[in-house]
Amino acid sequence: MALTRSTAQRVLLLVLVGLLAAIAVVLLTSRPSQIGPATVLAGSPFDGPTMPPGLRAANFSLVDQSGNRVTLSRYRGRVVVLTFIHSLCHDTCPFMVEQIKGALNDLPGDGRNVPALGVSVQPAQDTVANRRAFLAKHDLTGRMAFLNGPLVAMRHVWHAYAIEPVTPKVDHSTFVLLIDKRGLERVGFAADQLTPEGLAHDIRVLEREHV
Repeated sequence: MALTRSTAQRVLLLVLVGLLAAIAVVLLTSRPSQIGPATVLAGSPFDGPTMPPGLRAANFSLVDQSGNRVTLSRYRGRVVVLTFIHSLCHDTCPFMVEQIKGALNDLPGDGRNVPALGVSVQPAQDTVANRRAFLAKHDLTGRMAFLNGPLVAMRHVWHAYAIEPVTPKVDHSTFVLLIDKRGLERVGFAADQLTPEGLAHDIRVLEREHV
């Protein structure tokens, strides 16, 4: 059964996931080298931190850099990569999209069958021109949909995913989520945990699952 969470609960959840992952890294580095990777020791098939069972990804309907309407629910039956980015960011956002690109490159057909969605965290600055330029700079034109919409719609999405948008005093949340074929959130990578290999691995795991 799908779960509903308040924003406070979701923020706490992501923090706890990050802390658990950090603890796992510390434990692994203190163990003999013959011990297997964290995912094996934890009994999980995933490389990234997993989300609670049944956590449904909130649906949204936004517009990409080409003016096309993109609705999350249309991708039911496919694994989706979802992140939150800013076209004028010069550090974490470029890093995250490069990791996503690397993961897609590792998949069959360069991951063309895996929808990659980036949701704006600064709608006023993420203009069509800026979004197109950002994607072109990272060779993701035609491979990632950079989504934006009216502020009221964006606030609804941010709230649903417990994302802090860009403000004069606060930088935005930096996570990459994997949504499974049933529309459930399954894996949540914080930016500092993200690697192309780990992300590609977990996409493959989800793609092997039957709906």
